[in-house]
Amino acid sequence: MDLTAHHISDSELSRYGFIGEPGDDNMRVKALLRQQLDPQTGWRCLIRNMERYSRIQKSTVNVRGIDVILTLNETRAASVNAQTFEAGATKRAESQCFLCQPDEAQRGILTLNHRYLILINPGITIPGDLTIASVSHRPQVIADSFSDMIALARRLTSYSIFYNGAMAGASIPHFHFQAGLKNSLIGEEQISQLLEGLEVGCAQSVLLHQSPTGQIYWIKDFSRATYLIRSKDREDLEYLFNTFSNFLIEVDKEIVNIPHIPDFGSYIEAMDILESEPRMNLMLKYDPLTAEYLLAIFPKISNRPTAYFRSPEDQIIVGIAIKESLGNLICCRWSDYQRLQQSPELTAQMYRDTSINDGMMEQLNRRLTALESV
Repeated sequence: MDLTAHHISDSELSRYGFIGEPGDDNMRVKALLRQQLDPQTGWRCLIRNMERYSRIQKSTVNVRGIDVILTLNETRAASVNAQTFEAGATKRAESQCFLCQPDEAQRGILTLNHRYLILINPGITIPGDLTIASVSHRPQVIADSFSDMIALARRLTSYSIFYNGAMAGASIPHFHFQAGLKNSLIGEEQISQLLEGLEVGCAQSVLLHQSPTGQIYWIKDFSRATYLIRSKDREDLEYLFNTFSNFLIEVDKEIVNIPHIPDFGSYIEAMDILESEPRMNLMLKYDPLTAEYLLAIFPKISNRPTAYFRSPEDQIIVGIAIKESLGNLICCRWSDYQRLQQSPELTAQMYRDTSINDGMMEQLNRRLTALESV
């Protein structure tokens, strides 16, 4: 199904405060959120979830010197429980894809030459979160769409743009990005502090590569594998990302014979393709004041920690995708929330389980350090 039928026009949005310029998607999104939350004309699912979100429980836990936000948040249950890319999952027809079959009252904004529809995400980590869906059904593979991620960061300058790889936390096979208001997640703030030379626990930013227009950093001792690319040049950013991805593919070939985790390069039933991209979560944002891009890459082995595969009485239902990589751990059951709150080491173990290991990081770091400037 083509999602363009769910587009809301600027004239309709004008009734909800949109008075911006034709290219101002930031103001459009603000008006869209007001329209979708309107008790008379809005989207009931979102209105209901906003009310549920008002009752979430939240706490801060210190995980080996790094603060992580823990939430008990039922609005995220669909994503946290999704088994789309797990063993035994089957290919979904487009007629079963909820992005291909949105609710009648769910409206969005067309962007990037009508190739994407910006929607308000009903699974709320921070109010106003977005899902940016391809208007037609295609696989969750970023190889030919990273330039779109850059273009979205340039249009939605108030937002950080997120991507979860199919085997690294995505909950659906329909190609999409996510977005959230900049610096709303604790990991974003911690990354900024590290780049400014400030202390965040024992974590350190280590420069691995310097080019005339860009840098690659490794964040050491951050509980999960984390890399940053900074650049003021769009082409350089794409080159560094593509190079990083190619290096990570070689490192990911070590993901074999791990219990409950598909070998790297396996057939992905949900998308009817062989795995071809490295397992990773991404965050990209653009600062119009400095004209600089900041890309955070979290290389992954899986999104499910070993605790997810325990017997029912010991199982913890959690996935480590981009929001969790950025320090916001989301639970949907009181028992899971309570156990993680009482034992920060469980969270540390979850990050270790799902991130590439030390040996893989060493390989990746050697390749990046040897990278020649172009």
